[in-house]
This record gives sequence, structure tokens and C-alpha cells, in this order.
Amino acid sequence: MIRFAGPRDTAAIRALWEACFPDEGGFNDYFFAHHFALSNTLLSVEEGALCAMVQMLPYRLVTGGGEVEITYIYGACTDPAHRRQGHMARLLARSFALDRQAGRAASALIPAEPWLFGFYEPFGYVPFFHVDRREICRQGSGVPPRRLTASDIPHLAALYDALTPACRIARDEGYWRGQLALFDALGAGAYGWFDGGKMTAYAFCWADNAQEALGLTAPQEQGLLETLGRERLAVTACGQGSALGCIKWHEEGTHAPFGYMNLMLN
Repeated sequence: MIRFAGPRDTAAIRALWEACFPDEGGFNDYFFAHHFALSNTLLSVEEGALCAMVQMLPYRLVTGGGEVEITYIYGACTDPAHRRQGHMARLLARSFALDRQAGRAASALIPAEPWLFGFYEPFGYVPFFHVDRREICRQGSGVPPRRLTASDIPHLAALYDALTPACRIARDEGYWRGQLALFDALGAGAYGWFDGGKMTAYAFCWADNAQEALGLTAPQEQGLLETLGRERLAVTACGQGSALGCIKWHEEGTHAPFGYMNLMLN
């Protein structure tokens, strides 16, 4: 049976999540406290046992013609005892049907491992969201940033819209507040650089990497390393160097050749 979760499913959902996504950094507790919703959780259940599940998270995608609603498939997992029995295929098929009923334009996801791009291909997903990854190294002093707060959200939003591709995940104020809170609670924080009151670059940082860094110059990179007390740091930015996520369009037609997504609880 495929159905959405109810209150009686909470314990089984958390147990399956922990089994498939073991965590020592506190993210699981944070996710269930701040982002999890039963109404977004689609389950495959047999004889009272939870076999597999996906999160159908609502997002909007900026396109050339405006914005469209999409589903972000997150936390897709199958109990080891029930794998290779078609549970994930049936969950995805139902999610696609629900998307079409609701008029959503596409389904998107970020494979947790490179080999999973091939796993999702038969379901109609194609690599679409790309990033550039590199490592920066301490070479001297630089321009230090300041820690960002909710008051900086208008600056974050403006720089994100200016530096990302025309096709990108839309980010509203609630999204930015959620990311700032997440990186403050579990990461090294979010940092920004300003010139004359205008933000020129920002970086959302974990202890060992900047998951999203936009607009950084070499002096700003050095300032970030100094602020974080790091000699080296992996940095992810906009670009087409490698595929991060996939999309499945629900309607035929001409679509953008690529897009950008990140900071998606990934």
C-alpha cells in the first residue's frame, strides 16, 4: 500500500531513517525537529510494516517564463529487508501521479552517491543541476567576512538571484531563515562580504567545507580560511563542472539546458 504518513507512523519512520541515514553530527534530530512533516512523507507499507519512504518537499523553480512548482524527492530509502521488491519504483510512480494531479512541473532529487544517477535514470530523471567544486588553500592574509543574520536576507536573496543561472531553485525569506538557523546550529555559520553596504559574496560553511560560496574573490577566500581557522577548505559554487542533482519534467517541451540547486538539506 502506498499512502501518506500519519501520527501512528512516526516511530517507524524515525527508525527507518536512522537505519538508512546514520548520523553523529545532530542533523537527524534537527531535521525531525525543524523540517520533517508527516504530510510530505509518502510510505510503502505491507502487512503493517514500513518498507520504504520518500519525502515530497515542495519547492519552486525559476524558469524563463516565471516560477513553477516542483517536488523535491528527499530521504528516499528502503528497509534492507525489503529491497529489490519494487517499493521505490512504486513510490516514485505515485509521487509523479500526485505531481501531475497538482499541476507541478517536475520532480527533482540529489543522488546521495554518484552511482545513483544511473539508478534514477530509468524513472526519467536526467542530470540537470550542476556545480563547481574546488579546494582553496591558505596563502596569506585576506579580507575577513562577518557572520550573517536574518537582517541580511535581502542581501543574500539579491546576490543569489544575480549570480545563479536563469533556471534555479527559488528561495523566499522562509528558506533563507531556515538555512541560516541550520548552519548556525550545526555548522560553522554563514558569512558575507560587503562593499559600501552591498553584499559582494557569501559562504554557507560546515566545519570542513563551504557548501555554497558565491562571488568569492581570492582575498575573500583567504579571509574565510582565516576566520574559520582552516588551512584548506573544499568550496562549492555555481558552475557546470559536475552534476549535483537530477530532474524529471512531467511535460514535454523546451526546457532550460541546466539549472542550479544547492542548500537543499543535502
